[in-house]
Amino acid sequence: MSGEPPVVRLGRDLVRNFESLPPDKAASEIATHIRKFWEPRMRQDLLARVRARSADLPPLLVSAAEHLVDGDVDREEVKQPSGG
Repeated sequence: MSGEPPVVRLGRDLVRNFESLPPDKAASEIATHIRKFWEPRMRQDLLARVRARSADLPPLLVSAAEHLVDGDVDREEVKQPSGG
């Protein structure tokens, strides 16, 4: 896995951190973390990989990406602590 793109590697790390939660809650928490802490180009890269149906993405990360929209950042939400 050392040759993985950063968004895939970081996405897998998030999945490992949240996979103990119920799937819907985990996907929501992962999406919140991504919106708050990932740079826009990282979010865009993830969304492009999801749209291309990249086989290297964990299903929970794909579910989380469904909560994201290109350019979508809620500045008030960023001020609040995250679950991750």
